[in-house]
Amino acid sequence: MEGVELVPPFYLDMVNALPFDIGHLGVAFFFLISGFLILPSLERYGSFKDFLKHKIFRLWPTYVVCFASGLLFVYGFFTLQGWEFPYTVGHVLSYFFWVRDLCHYPYIDGAVWTLEIQIKFYLLSALIWQFSKKNFLETMCAVTLGLSLLTYVLYSVIAGDDLWWSYLVFLARKNLKYYMLILLGAVLYAYYKKTLSLQRGLLLGVLFFSAFLSPLFSSPDALKTHSYLIGLIVFGYFILFDKKSLQGQRKNNKFLEWVSSISYPFYVGHVLPGYMMMYFMISQDISVFWGVGLALIYAFLMAEIVHEQVEKKFLALFKQKKTTITP
Repeated sequence: MEGVELVPPFYLDMVNALPFDIGHLGVAFFFLISGFLILPSLERYGSFKDFLKHKIFRLWPTYVVCFASGLLFVYGFFTLQGWEFPYTVGHVLSYFFWVRDLCHYPYIDGAVWTLEIQIKFYLLSALIWQFSKKNFLETMCAVTLGLSLLTYVLYSVIAGDDLWWSYLVFLARKNLKYYMLILLGAVLYAYYKKTLSLQRGLLLGVLFFSAFLSPLFSSPDALKTHSYLIGLIVFGYFILFDKKSLQGQRKNNKFLEWVSSISYPFYVGHVLPGYMMMYFMISQDISVFWGVGLALIYAFLMAEIVHEQVEKKFLALFKQKKTTITP
């Protein structure tokens, strides 16, 4: 599908003039929050089996419903245009089961790349947790840095090779790079809960962030580096120094609390319907910004319905099964 040339809104120049990139700032927050939440989740669902079950009930049904509804929008738009549906069965199934990147398929929904990385981190962290609960962060540090060094050496050796396994090495480097940000979030949580000393926290934090910016991976440029650094500073400030204000703001702000509750279905369900609405408006010679407005309305309504009818119900089902099994 061809790109669309739009007249830039008046505020875009101001956004571009900022000393950081908003997109990469958002990526930093996403992975830091993921890391901040991983330790309490591992502590609550201690066994490998219970942890993975919780993540499946928590993430997969909502994702399936949101992605399937997005595909319906794609099918409807392509049918109206008289075009064939653009994706094969294998391509679609790889998305449904979070193996799109392993199968080397191109993106259908570009927002899912962060979730693909997150899922693999959950598997690795759950495995490490079974063998090293007491020194989890130190063990994760040793494992991720060791794997990062190994993939760096392999990548240097096979640079330029067009082989399937060389792609897997490239993919491993990409995943391990963002594991460093997730682990930074976990370090902040451990210090926040006073289970990690300041000295150990600083040591691990410096190691993870230095590795993230190091030649072990594709080092980000100055603008991206500023974005990740600002994200870490802002996130760390609210967690460590202004937590009472942040908690109070969320508790007293019903809108903020609502947006927080629907954030997952909103994130995984807004891209495909949004783009199809915008492209439909363009195909009908209507301003694309009508499509943007409709997409936002749809995304919030869809997220609320999926949160209430899918996300909450499957989490309740998981808790019910866990209570039934546990004596």
